[in-house]
Amino acid sequence: MIAKFEETGSFDVKPGRGRRPVSAAAVEDVATALQEQTSSDAGISSARGMSRMLDMPISTVRKVLRNILRCYPYKITHVQQLLPADLKSRESFALQFLARMEVDKEWPWNILWSDEAHFHLHGSVNTQNCRIWATENPFHLHSLPLHSEKVTVWCGITATFIVGPFFFEEITPAGPVTCTVTGKRYEALLRNHVLPALQQRQCVDRTIFMQDGAPPHIATSVKQLLRAQFGVDRIISRHFPTTWPPRSPDLNPCDFWLWGYLKSVVYNGRIQNLADLKASITHHIHCISADTLRSVVEHAVLRFQLVAEQGGGHIEQLVSNHQHGTNILLMIRHKLFDMTFFFLFLALSLLSL
Repeated sequence: MIAKFEETGSFDVKPGRGRRPVSAAAVEDVATALQEQTSSDAGISSARGMSRMLDMPISTVRKVLRNILRCYPYKITHVQQLLPADLKSRESFALQFLARMEVDKEWPWNILWSDEAHFHLHGSVNTQNCRIWATENPFHLHSLPLHSEKVTVWCGITATFIVGPFFFEEITPAGPVTCTVTGKRYEALLRNHVLPALQQRQCVDRTIFMQDGAPPHIATSVKQLLRAQFGVDRIISRHFPTTWPPRSPDLNPCDFWLWGYLKSVVYNGRIQNLADLKASITHHIHCISADTLRSVVEHAVLRFQLVAEQGGGHIEQLVSNHQHGTNILLMIRHKLFDMTFFFLFLALSLLSL
């Protein structure tokens, strides 16, 4: 600072120093490249791609996108691929579901939504996001077994209670071993575990059984058992009058909520073996409250409404927007409640004076 003052007689920044502003031409070039990329078939924009295409520093491209164009990076949402014929099936089922609700208001709350899922003992390491800080490269290797140990769990949920979890396994001299889901094993699970659980609750006569179109679910023995217990009018499945639409995990509460929730809480604890994994799954399932189940089924009804409005198309973006709007309304409602309570307290204080 002394040298600069002796040289110039001022403490001001010398002309030409500091970060130079981005030119208007660079902003226009980035805006044009962004529009071209988002209007393409992929609909994906990349700052690095624009940097290479424009021969412009990546830092400049990001500065223009964020600070000038007010663009922000968003993640891609993975959804189930839908075939052209699936749209009509999904729309028809959604309309049928909503029409059934108009006739019987309690119909959605009596559905037993069911599905299976795999829980692996050892989670995988995301090498894209995982880093090891060291002075030298440790060349750390993460070994993966050829066949990862896992459990296959079945669960059914309604708006008021949960049936399960039940695990697909065979007892051997070495202990229980996870087995593949087949039609015979699935039929045995329904006969020996699921139906007795429903009979214990005395709700078989009013339960609507839902399952997707996986091959074990439509085995002959399974269909005969379901017809005998529920009748054809209280079954939502492939090969039945009320057919579950194919490739629609976004409509099944087990797929769009239960499995994701369980995996987020089960793997937070320390899992040593398959027994610990099964115990953790069972514990967290039994901790789910009835209020949560009711909210999940209400959310499923919302999804059917959105599917009907979209002609059977994808609805994840609409669901996210609806949840964001619901959160804002709840926040406003809580603020109004707090303000009402404050003014009521103030009025009572003034009256007491």
